[in-house]
Amino acid sequence: MSTATPDGPTPTPSESPNPRVGALTMQIIIRRDLLDVEKWPIGPLIAQGSHAATAIMHLQRENQAMKDYTADWKHMRKAILQTPDEETIRSLSNALTNATPPIEHHLWIEEPENEPTALAILPNKREKRLKKILDAHRVELWK
Repeated sequence: MSTATPDGPTPTPSESPNPRVGALTMQIIIRRDLLDVEKWPIGPLIAQGSHAATAIMHLQRENQAMKDYTADWKHMRKAILQTPDEETIRSLSNALTNATPPIEHHLWIEEPENEPTALAILPNKREKRLKKILDAHRVELWK
């Protein structure tokens, strides 16, 4: 049974799975060189990740994984990751597109510069094939 709150129904413990076990996670990957080399301020970097996340949520709104992710909106998990540079984030996007089956994602291109800045991956359970692709592209937790 759920209880109504101003934010909508709140699942009871028996209805709500442990958010850590098998939870869907959206990976948001931001180019580290934008901070370290290009000297972008933190605010615009956060905006780039937000743009990528919002875009994948909109583009994949009919995907069952996205529906499941947003249905449990109080437990939406995100991992903020980094990749070294433009070449690596473009290569990562290509690898995700060319995976079998493709791994849904959105590469955010900042305009008018036409510069890829961030990438968001459809919420997932971080399958081994995704981990392998991320590792091959030197993706790691943002530090």
